[in-house]
Amino acid sequence: MGKVTHKRNHDTSTVETSANASENAGIVISSFDESNTAEYFALITHAVDRHRLRIFNVRSGTVSNDYSAQEKEKITCLTWGYLKDTGDLQANTVQAFKKKKSGIASLSRVIALGMQSGSIAMYSLSHGAITKQLVGGHTTAITDFVMTKDGQRGYSVAEDNFIVEWDIEEGKEISKWKADAKNVRKLKLSHDENKLATAGHTITLWDLTTRSVIKKFTGHASAIKELSFSHQDDILVSNAEDDRYVNVWDAQTTNTNSNNLTALTLETNVAHIDFSSTEPSVLAVTDDGLVGIWENASFTTSQSASTTGSNRRKMMRSMTKEADSHLKIVSTSSEDSVIPILAAKFVTDNGGKSIMVARGSSVKPSFEVVKYADESTGAILPEITLSRQPITNYLIDTSSIAANNLRTTRKAYDESAVTVIGNTDFAIKGPTMAIHTTEGQAEEEEGEEGAETVELTIEQKLESLDVSNTKSKKKNNNNKKKTTIDTPSAGSLRAVLVQALHTNDSGLLEACLQHYKPDVIDNTVRKLPTEYLIPLLLELITRFQEKPIRAPILLVWIKSVLLIHTAYLMTVPDLVGKLSNFYQALDTRLGVFPKLLALRGRLDIVQSQVNVKSYSNINDKQLQRAQLPENVYVELDSDDEAEAEEDLASMDEDDISSDDDDDEDMVS
Repeated sequence: MGKVTHKRNHDTSTVETSANASENAGIVISSFDESNTAEYFALITHAVDRHRLRIFNVRSGTVSNDYSAQEKEKITCLTWGYLKDTGDLQANTVQAFKKKKSGIASLSRVIALGMQSGSIAMYSLSHGAITKQLVGGHTTAITDFVMTKDGQRGYSVAEDNFIVEWDIEEGKEISKWKADAKNVRKLKLSHDENKLATAGHTITLWDLTTRSVIKKFTGHASAIKELSFSHQDDILVSNAEDDRYVNVWDAQTTNTNSNNLTALTLETNVAHIDFSSTEPSVLAVTDDGLVGIWENASFTTSQSASTTGSNRRKMMRSMTKEADSHLKIVSTSSEDSVIPILAAKFVTDNGGKSIMVARGSSVKPSFEVVKYADESTGAILPEITLSRQPITNYLIDTSSIAANNLRTTRKAYDESAVTVIGNTDFAIKGPTMAIHTTEGQAEEEEGEEGAETVELTIEQKLESLDVSNTKSKKKNNNNKKKTTIDTPSAGSLRAVLVQALHTNDSGLLEACLQHYKPDVIDNTVRKLPTEYLIPLLLELITRFQEKPIRAPILLVWIKSVLLIHTAYLMTVPDLVGKLSNFYQALDTRLGVFPKLLALRGRLDIVQSQVNVKSYSNINDKQLQRAQLPENVYVELDSDDEAEAEEDLASMDEDDISSDDDDDEDMVS
């Protein structure tokens, strides 16, 4: 039975709290499977107009199944179970064929989804689809559903307050009866499948063989939201909305004790409970994301019962019991920041006394097995605090490993080697006229005493400040013009590109960028180490901004880097800032494109009008002559036919010349 999140009831809440951990993570319903090893974890989240079911493999942490409900359909409850696989949707294998032929049907794991429309859908994990539906029993939203271990029978309750028994194999309703109390919303089937607990504000224990009421339990002030039987079916625990107590009830059929045996207490409201399948231990997850564990839920009451007697035990007030162990997960960045636990379940890992916890977010939850007992002595650990890295719903997390590595290797900006110049460094004292002097005259002027000092030029001032060295720059430019680097071959392009990026050789990089074939570029970028991707991308963007005319070739390189290494680029925290200039350049270029299209349309209209005018100014004969082909090849069979063709051609030329003469006469 899945854990459904509820809003706080202001009238009955004992502790003022905000939304619980599941609601903050965007989870509607969540639940581990019923196995002792907790192999799967299912959660329901909100989509745009429907609910979405995702099933995670707990051991690998990956999504094994993903299902979206029909449009505007809401899932109201979730229950794990098994269903007989008839073989209709089984894989076409030899083993499946033998099972079908022998009549032995295997059990496949399913999730029963209660819908708001009143139907129940069976989602099969092996088939990845809805394999069976139960309809017709309810007309209102399903609030809870339980099923037997063999998958033959099931029990459902809805907002209409009716309990329906189903034949799941046939998909038919067996029986239907009205609940004995109002607002019954929760069901729980005992392990021996002979008792059924129904809960609203009170709990009713039914005997399924006789359809009679065994006991009724009262003690919760608000609506009960979860029930759980012990592995021997002698104890029943329950928790309610906005309540920090977990009540323990005597579920034995040999007595009529309807008082709660004890109350397990926590500091904040309880969101989820679970009873161990091998021991009398109970755990509870609070709204704050903490876990409390009780080694023996009814130990205190059993002691008092042995000393006081059964009659006195009925009348005495229930004793509260605090948790024997508390589990908390804190963030590695700050010990005061608590990472909330979404769900927890007892598992048999590490020889027992272990729980499986789910933490993180609805997008990528993390799972971990935590042992709450000392391995050497077996004693319960009173306080367990784990330090883990926080996980959010963001695809790119600033606290990821890649971000931390980048932060540690990033060099800080240092101004110690920077020379800052101002307006006073370039001030000219007075306007002077350049006078051409010879070297001898210059030496004499320098040797004369009392001669006025010559004002230094801007170039000389820059040289004195060591800001620029024009001579060295001119020499380097001349050397660059003289030395030309050949374009590397496609086979060695990757090695040459790595060398160019590693040594920051712009000339060698330009030689590599001369390649324009997409296949060669894709193969080179695919083999490029990840540490050179960002430098290559920045160099390409810089060249694209400096010379937009090179866009056809540079965009092929940029596109290849973005498509092939998308997964790595998503882990770079400041990638958006690095690509912002590139985006602005593209946006600017695309802003001109509609204007060019409009201009092209106008030019097409003008050109078409010019063509129409040119054709309207010529007569029919000139139009026909313009439409005739210039050269026509005709294969002749004899010389006579050739002479006849020449005569016809000469006659046509004479006619055309006469027409031209007539036109000239008319003009004159």
